[in-house]
Amino acid sequence: MNIFVFTGYLLSQPKLIKIKHQNFCYMLVSLNNLFDNISNIKIKAFAKGKIAKQIFDSYKEKNSLVIESSIYIKKISFLNKNKKKSKIVFVKIHKIQNIDT
Repeated sequence: MNIFVFTGYLLSQPKLIKIKHQNFCYMLVSLNNLFDNISNIKIKAFAKGKIAKQIFDSYKEKNSLVIESSIYIKKISFLNKNKKKSKIVFVKIHKIQNIDT
C-alpha cells in the first residue's frame, strides 16, 4: 500500500452516497504545489465508512486539510477515433485533520 500524506484544500463540497448500508464520500481536493511554477494539482478523493460520514458532517468547501491516504492511478481508454488512453489519480482517505482554527 502507498501512503500519501499531503496538505490541500477542498474545491468542492463533499458528497455522501449510501450503497448497501455503506457510506461513500467523494470530493475534489487541490494539492498545494510549492516547488514548481505549475498550478495546484486537482485530485479526486474518496472515503468510506465512518470516515466518509465524518468528512461529510465536518468539512466544507475551502477548508485547509492534512490528509493521510492511499494513492491510486487508473488508466482509462476513450472510445473515440483517436483511441487515446488517459490516467486519472484517485486518493482513498484514511485520516483527515483540519488546519483552519
